[in-house]
Amino acid sequence: MTKAKILLIHGWNYANYTSSGRTDAWSNRSKFVLALSQHFNVVTINLPGFCGQPDPEKPWTLDDYVNYAGEIIEKEESSYILGYSFGGAIALRWKKQNEGNGVKAILVSPAILRKYEHSDLSLPQKILKKILPGVPISLLRDFYLTQIVKNPYYSKATRVMRETYRNIVAVDLRNDLQSISEPLTLIYGGNDSATPLALVREALGDSEVHHDLYVISGGGHDIANTHTDELVDLIKKVKEDDDEAQSTDISSDYPGC
Repeated sequence: MTKAKILLIHGWNYANYTSSGRTDAWSNRSKFVLALSQHFNVVTINLPGFCGQPDPEKPWTLDDYVNYAGEIIEKEESSYILGYSFGGAIALRWKKQNEGNGVKAILVSPAILRKYEHSDLSLPQKILKKILPGVPISLLRDFYLTQIVKNPYYSKATRVMRETYRNIVAVDLRNDLQSISEPLTLIYGGNDSATPLALVREALGDSEVHHDLYVISGGGHDIANTHTDELVDLIKKVKEDDDEAQSTDISSDYPGC
């Protein structure tokens, strides 16, 4: 029997920046990919700026990544897309823009919204601004994040990827989640601190349609490694439910005599 094709969209892992030398953005979750491959025809991609792919020519936004991934989704003709963390944000926005095309979206630990400080200057940066009043805010921010805080998303990134990261991390996708008219599957670790479940529960309650939410007890952000079997079983369940629904639809078209 032919396996359904599922395309995996990875998250924003600074260890996967192209400068790191890695060539596979899913190498840190290879156990999960292997387990999923027992049940699906798995296709993985590397996004621009990651694992050998050149940086964008200028800082990208979420929609730039959505357009890039969308071309691959269309080419591969996948039945399912699975977005992990930032990949979940891509999958959500893409699905919002492409409803009714039959592709099912599964969001694992999706970065729909985060606890993010929107102010250009935190308190330490404001202090630096007083000490170095003539220095542009952007330079102070980069100095603070790379040299003082040593945020690896900045310190290990090129200039283009730093600015791209700033564009990405500030995005709030609650409206996409609430207004999409096609049900989604969301899977979170109960103890995820990177993309906390609590931040989307209220948004889910205000959604136009019912989305399937699964919570893996005790899991953090990396449930693909820590709870591999549970995660794969949930993804299998999504397909089994789809198969059953399709079978029911066919049966209703040909009622018994």
